[in-house]
Amino acid sequence: MTSKVAAGCCRSLLLLPKKGPVETVIASFILPQALSFLANPSDVEGLEECRTTLAHTVVALISTLPSANQRQLAGKIVIPALLARASNEPIARVETAARLLELASKDQDAFKATVVELGVEQREFMEGVLKEGSFGKRKANVRNEESDEPSIALKMDFGR
Repeated sequence: MTSKVAAGCCRSLLLLPKKGPVETVIASFILPQALSFLANPSDVEGLEECRTTLAHTVVALISTLPSANQRQLAGKIVIPALLARASNEPIARVETAARLLELASKDQDAFKATVVELGVEQREFMEGVLKEGSFGKRKANVRNEESDEPSIALKMDFGR
């Protein structure tokens, strides 16, 4: 319970609406700790929900930054942390894929600039995470668990 409250507090502080000097200083203290918490899993059980909250928060933070340079810089530190989380916690890959896609949809330029600067291994790993994430979602959405039938049947009659 304490970790959920702490993650919520970090979310509130990082997503303060006005990005003045005070908010920037607060973010500069919290962000490195939050990214370290994401990238380096703890032995303590029950922190997965907190990591999910923080991953969503740091991605949302990027879109609140006022300048393109700030968003690109933030992307350069957030995306590797998300990839490190996916590497250390394979169960988090679908959620990491969702966060990466969210980031790409919010600011394509920052996402592209970051991906270009990733190493070959990191880009390949990110591609695998994105494929695994989209396959997991597609599998969950298209197949009905009980009957292995598509949950949505398309009926087309081109003859009449």
